Amino acid sequence: MRVDGERQARRVTPGRGMRIYLTGADGMLGRALTAVLRDDPRTSGWTVRGVSLPDFDIADAEALDKSVDDFRPDVVVHTAANAVVDDCESDPAAALRVNTRGTRNVAEACRRTGSRLVYISSDYVFDGEDPPRGGYREPDLPNPLSVYGITKLAGERISLLVPGSLSVRTSWLFGGTDPRLDNVLAMGRAAARGDRPRLIDDQFSAPTYTADLAEALVFLLTRERPVEGVVHVANRGSASWYEVGRELAAIARDSGRTWPEPERVSMDACGFRGGRPRDSTLNTDLLAGLGHTMPTWQDALRRFFEEALT
Repeated sequence: MRVDGERQARRVTPGRGMRIYLTGADGMLGRALTAVLRDDPRTSGWTVRGVSLPDFDIADAEALDKSVDDFRPDVVVHTAANAVVDDCESDPAAALRVNTRGTRNVAEACRRTGSRLVYISSDYVFDGEDPPRGGYREPDLPNPLSVYGITKLAGERISLLVPGSLSVRTSWLFGGTDPRLDNVLAMGRAAARGDRPRLIDDQFSAPTYTADLAEALVFLLTRERPVEGVVHVANRGSASWYEVGRELAAIARDSGRTWPEPERVSMDACGFRGGRPRDSTLNTDLLAGLGHTMPTWQDALRRFFEEALT
């Protein structure tokens, strides 16, 4: 159903004149995507405007509308979110304000201007209780266990109402600068202090390097035939954070560094406020069928170690 002032998404063939509007530009994925868009020959001629909280709050519809209207983007990539799961559980109103109302504002701006919307969603839309063999596929039924997961699923459904939109589900991001959001970075900080990290050994998903996610997003953005609906994008494989920590320690020792082995801890012993899926591994066969195969999480972890933790 069309709303007053709504326009059909513009069918723009990717080329040097593309205009990309990026929310959450100073976040973990926003920084990685900005760098890839700048450096990739396919997108180096594109015009990118990144906005983040210091510019305005995406829950402020008037400020967002003015910014989008001034730029007139072909595509809006919406990465901004409240992604600290326990913070969302402690303050559901704040989580709804950013993850749901903010996403609604972005979606309405896209409908009004005819911009294509690419929304970044999460594996936490699944409950992880009985995951299908090979990981969750795009049509599998979501059932979030936390306020964070509920608000991300709501944002996903709002986004999919925009003509031509794409919702990209991803999982367990690393590659940033905030150890509250990046468990791999937190492991590195702990190792630098000589601390032995306590890591969960009974929760599983696909650790995903933001640089690899950004490369996949560029692949999707540069296709002549746009991909619509839901696509899973994550590094291949599945692991617990304990297994990630052991792999990281092995990589560090291979490079001649002293690195403490992690200590096992159960998820139930951590005292989390919000529910977490036990196994939310995402299946990425659809993305591979489109022509883009993700690297394994082990390969991604080694590259991140070499680039950021040495």
